[in-house]
Amino acid sequence: MSKAYALVPFIFAISMLSCAKRDPVDDDAIGVPDQMAGDISATGLAAPANAATAEAVQQASGPAATGGLAWSFNAQDRSAVFGPPGNPAFSIQCQKQREGEAQLVFIRYLPPTTGTQATLSFTGNGQVASVPIAAVMNPNGLGGQWRAAVAPDEHARDVAEAFAGPGTVEVTVSGTAPLVVSTGALPRRIFAECLNG
Repeated sequence: MSKAYALVPFIFAISMLSCAKRDPVDDDAIGVPDQMAGDISATGLAAPANAATAEAVQQASGPAATGGLAWSFNAQDRSAVFGPPGNPAFSIQCQKQREGEAQLVFIRYLPPTTGTQATLSFTGNGQVASVPIAAVMNPNGLGGQWRAAVAPDEHARDVAEAFAGPGTVEVTVSGTAPLVVSTGALPRRIFAECLNG
């Protein structure tokens, strides 16, 4: 009997040690990797800066502007033109009317192959917008372009939002391959001119 009483402190000590044991999957066992970006890994004051990092990572993973082309300003018709000099691929113009509101004019320099009506879509920087666009044929019947004139309303503001961010924008006429354009000061200047009076 005395041997049994002698084991009681020993059994009590072992049971206390087993209770102090940590769970095999401890809260500290899984750490957030340093290279992770996004709000999921943000805590405290780091969250806003980390959200910006996540957006930068997302933008960097997007497509680059088609063929490394860039924007230029055409002073004659006050338009932002995307493409190589003398051979534009896309343009945005704020066309002032003699009477009434100004219009945003989008031209996709791509010969129409089928139909006379289509949709011009803009996808970028977390925004998607679309406007109707019409085929404009050259007088000789060869070639042409797609042209959309949009009043400075909510549709035009939706398109401007797609160009407001730092990433690229896919410009697509329905049924054709997208043109990936960069954003920047020139297109934003045209939007501001038309949408802000």
